[in-house]
Order: sequence, then C-alpha cells, then structure tokens
Amino acid sequence: MRDHVRIVCRAAAVAIALVAAGGSFAVPAVAAPAGITRAAAAPAPTGLAYSFDPATELVTVSWDPKDPGDTVTTGYREGGCSGPSTADGPCFVRASGPLLTGSSFTFRLVAGRTFYFRVYAENAAHQQTGSAILTVTT
Repeated sequence: MRDHVRIVCRAAAVAIALVAAGGSFAVPAVAAPAGITRAAAAPAPTGLAYSFDPATELVTVSWDPKDPGDTVTTGYREGGCSGPSTADGPCFVRASGPLLTGSSFTFRLVAGRTFYFRVYAENAAHQQTGSAILTVTT
C-alpha cells in the first residue's frame, strides 16, 4: 500500500511540474531511430473455402497458395472470431507454435456447430494480416 501511495504522489508531482512548465500534459513526440525500416506487410490470404467430413468430424480450411512472387510472407497462423464480422467482436490468432507453411489447416468440429475462421499471413517481423472471415457450419 505504501508503494502505491508513493507512486501516486510521484505521478502528481510530475503532473504539477508539467502544468507549471507549459500548462499541458502532452508528451513530446519521439522520432524513430535512424536506420530503422518498417517491415512490409504480408498480403492477406484469399480464396478461403472449407470441407467437412461428418464421419471423422474434421474440417479442412484451404486458401489460395502463396504467390511465387511474395517474398514477404513467412507463413500462416489460424485464428477464430466472435462472429461473421469484426463488428461482432474480436478475432483471435494462435500466437505460439510453428507457422503453417502450406495452404490448408484441419481441425475437429462436432456436427451442428458454427465456427468463424480466419487465416493470418505473417512476415519476418511477426506482423500479421488477416483474411476475410470464413463461416464454417457443420
């Protein structure tokens, strides 16, 4: 508790000093260090489609293969969304484990369910670009 009070007192002192110095709480912008380049974004996967095998309850989602001229995409990650649109809630991506290197992904989903699937292309800087959301209904 004492540490919390100290932090609050220090924050208040900094705020008072900022107001006294310039009357603003604005933090000055910091320029990016020289020599830093931004990584190009990987193109979003396209052409998503799925098939369902009711006997095994396996769904296979496929997408267009990586373009031979694409030097940015290092692989793909699968994810799911809260609904058929990003307006319905957040989407999630599997962040751990190896990247998918092909153009399909298979997972189990029991019959009578709906899952909102999304594929993310990833570049060397681990930045991801999501595909359109695919509604999978079994």
